[in-house]
Amino acid sequence: MRRVVFQVTFLMVLAVIAQASTNSPGRTQAFAKLPDWTGLWEPPFSAATDNPEGKPPIAPGSNEFAEVAKRVKLLEHPPYNREWEQKYQAAMRNTAAQAAAAEGTKNCDAEGFPFLMDFANVFQVVVTPEETLFVFDTGGVRHIYTDGRSHPGADDIWPTPMGDSVGHWEGSTLVIDTVERTPGPVTVGLSADLSERAHFTERVRMLDKDTLEDRLTIEDPLRFTRPWQLPLRYRRVPDLNRMIGWNCQHDRNPVVNGKLTIAAP
Repeated sequence: MRRVVFQVTFLMVLAVIAQASTNSPGRTQAFAKLPDWTGLWEPPFSAATDNPEGKPPIAPGSNEFAEVAKRVKLLEHPPYNREWEQKYQAAMRNTAAQAAAAEGTKNCDAEGFPFLMDFANVFQVVVTPEETLFVFDTGGVRHIYTDGRSHPGADDIWPTPMGDSVGHWEGSTLVIDTVERTPGPVTVGLSADLSERAHFTERVRMLDKDTLEDRLTIEDPLRFTRPWQLPLRYRRVPDLNRMIGWNCQHDRNPVVNGKLTIAAP
């Protein structure tokens, strides 16, 4: 009986020590040095009234994919090498395939990295000393570990839609290194096609109280002739006070003839 009591007491002491370590003065000071990115953020295309680049709003009845493509950086022309440029041009000439792809394109077709960083409806950022989380309304979450750990070794890592991300702080800028993103197109339709060797670097910072910037660089030695640099910007959402999740497959906005429609509840 004494032994059991001793073991329970010992475990309780360890728990108290662990809790004290978690809330140590050093961790509190580390928190105080981190930037405040609280709130909800959206990219330029998210709302027709959001127009940070001076582009016209999405017109009712227009082809949704074509209009959104004008606002989404990752739908621009990648710096392909000769082999992949030929494939890209052949796909460009295949208008029937493009139309078929656009017919069913919605945000649920873009649940992985890096496209979520350019095409999310809205997301939230949670900053802690150990990691930064990007939480999306589709349910996807990016974990950016900032506690000094490296990427897993070759035997413990495999491709995933979000890849594996580690980061560090340079002042108020979060520098993110991502590898092992699942190879293939960044979304359905005519979009950048990345290999298993694609490597991503991001520099995330606040430009002002309502603007967050992510300077994304994609290197792909198997398909690109040079690094692809994509400046992404997000605006604070002023009229939402909580994340509203949604189910893309069962929402009230089916795509019909390339247009978003409203279905009865």
